Amino acid sequence: GMPARCLPRIPARGARPGAGIARTLGAHREGAVETRSRRKKRFVSSPRYVETMLVADQSMAEFHGSGLKHYLLTLLSVAAKLYKHPSIRNSISLVVVKIMVIYEERKGPDISSNAALTLRNFCSWQKQHNPPSDRHAEHYDTAILFTRQDLCGAKTCDTLGMADVGTVCDLNRSCSIIEDDGLQAAFTTAHELGHVFNMPHDDAKQCAGINGMSRDFHMMASMLSNLDRSQPWSPCSAYMITTFLDNGHGECLLDKPHRPIQLPSDLPGTLYDANRQCQFTFGDESKHCPDAASTCTTLWCTGTSGGLLVCQTKHFPWADGTSCGEGKWCMNGKCVNKTEKKHYDTPVHGSWGSWGAWGECSRSCGGGVQYSFRECDNPVPRNGGKYCEGKRVQYRSCNIEDCPDNNGKTFREEQCEKHNEFSKSAFGSGPAVEWTPKFAGVSPKDRCKLVCRAKGTGYFFVLQPKVVDGTPCSPDSTSVCVQGQCVKAGCDRTIGSNKKFDKCGICGGNGSTCKKVSGTLVRAKPGYHDVVTIPAGATNIEVKQRNHRGARHDGSFLAIKGADGTYVLNGDYTLSTLEQDITYKGSVLRYSGSSAALERIRSFSPLKEPLTIQVLTVGDLPQPKIKFTYFVKKPAQPGADKAAGRKKESFNAIREIISSEWVIEEWGECSKSCGSGWQRRAVECRDPRGRPALALHPKNPLPAENWMGQQTHVIHFSLADKAQTHQNCLF
Repeated sequence: GMPARCLPRIPARGARPGAGIARTLGAHREGAVETRSRRKKRFVSSPRYVETMLVADQSMAEFHGSGLKHYLLTLLSVAAKLYKHPSIRNSISLVVVKIMVIYEERKGPDISSNAALTLRNFCSWQKQHNPPSDRHAEHYDTAILFTRQDLCGAKTCDTLGMADVGTVCDLNRSCSIIEDDGLQAAFTTAHELGHVFNMPHDDAKQCAGINGMSRDFHMMASMLSNLDRSQPWSPCSAYMITTFLDNGHGECLLDKPHRPIQLPSDLPGTLYDANRQCQFTFGDESKHCPDAASTCTTLWCTGTSGGLLVCQTKHFPWADGTSCGEGKWCMNGKCVNKTEKKHYDTPVHGSWGSWGAWGECSRSCGGGVQYSFRECDNPVPRNGGKYCEGKRVQYRSCNIEDCPDNNGKTFREEQCEKHNEFSKSAFGSGPAVEWTPKFAGVSPKDRCKLVCRAKGTGYFFVLQPKVVDGTPCSPDSTSVCVQGQCVKAGCDRTIGSNKKFDKCGICGGNGSTCKKVSGTLVRAKPGYHDVVTIPAGATNIEVKQRNHRGARHDGSFLAIKGADGTYVLNGDYTLSTLEQDITYKGSVLRYSGSSAALERIRSFSPLKEPLTIQVLTVGDLPQPKIKFTYFVKKPAQPGADKAAGRKKESFNAIREIISSEWVIEEWGECSKSCGSGWQRRAVECRDPRGRPALALHPKNPLPAENWMGQQTHVIHFSLADKAQTHQNCLF
């Protein structure tokens, strides 16, 4: 795992330099995150409830005595208030569902000064106390351990807390450990929970571009001091938690708790005065050091150094509600009149402002995405008021017209090829590697990552975590990627549209403009043998080769040859055994892999150029069993142009000049499962519109019986039927 992030301490100030007091906060390694099935819509602000278990060890029980439970709930109430601040830009409620106090060490996790080890031990221990069902009243989403133990990182003991990063819904790793050093441990708690919510420290690299040059002190600073109470969360923290939740990593937080433990509503300073706050931090002997210049802003406490009495501080303000004069108390580090209480404790619920202007389109053609945003600023919520719920962002399709032809390349191909230079760093020296999109074997949740394969190798990489908005999710879908998520779209490239391609490849069509072509092949000589040449414009191609008796290798394999004679698949007696997507002149074909029991080739868009399906047969007794179907555009009918202007065609007028034809259906089931049985198919005489012919004047005689075991040629059929023929089935 990643080491705890610890930085040098801030020295305590006083009459004489004393021991270093203010310490740093640690975050442990990046976490794999378990996602739940209840996916919410992206870009939607939904109320989240962080069901929490609080655990206090023996050192806490001894130090706080009977006041321990109220003290823990007070810490959580302060942390909960911070999570209610609008600067986090989400609706987050911290709720306590369970409190455990470990009075006997042997019954709890192993706790030591080693923070990383203590975190691991606590994480393992807490899982056994968590009812697995989220619907259980005591099920918790995260667990927090409080200890008086001095926690140490890898190099120093300046660590005040530690947590894994981005693990909030991972039952095994949603945990934090907190060193209790007084009421300011509430801030440590909020900070460590920030890590659990995937927030890095504000000085981390990934925050540089978001926080800009801001030097304000926020909750996720590496070292907590002088917190900006008007803006406790930095823009980076807000962005990271929003993205994390948008990506579906906080689904366990959507259920409301059944019986939460009530958090104290009184301000902490009303129960724990300045002297008590000093005792929590520096021990029972410590008292408040009055200093008019630092009233409410910094709590100074007595202590000893070298036998001398000194004043020392941890650079934290007095707790809210601490008396700071007659009729006055501290609020957010300022001494204010109690009469202003309403201003500080009356909740104001937030409301959405108006939608902003539509932004730039992500693509110049081919269907991009543009966004409009709104803020929760009409008004901004205050004093624990509700954050706005509902859509934060709206998006729509833009620039949906066709792109000019780029050598038949798809938009995803273009994105992969932009990384061709990456090959040098990926593979060292040698020839440049060409990247091509990988779809086969990529899980549905990763469809909107830019996964590219190095041509001619089995290597593939995620070259970008998200494809450009508007990129189709996959070759067999019209849905598009929006911010790394697959969003429903129609074949008209419009988000939310229900339009689909018909079998002819026409968007919104009814399937009437094309006809089906199908055929079979069951015998071939060894070597490469043509099965069928499929013309440009063909749609819904499906070629199937069923291996003999279900064997993985029966000596027959499908191959594809391009119009220029070069092999696109399985040429030179070299087989591709695994499922893959083949990009051919701007069309994508999916191949099952030669090792599949049912070897299959399918297409998802009209073929841009013709190709030839072949069978490669090897061995002494090859028995290919190939079936293919595809659709081609119907030829224009004679007189169609003249007839187009009429409202209703006269059937008699065209009856004499057209011929009927036999229409043949698929073979039915075999009468026997083994040995020798029979299959049936129906044949019907129909006119070119597919209607039953009124007069039987077909161009050709009724098709003869076909013996599947003896057939050596390819038979082309089209459409459907009623008379019946038989065939012997020998497989």
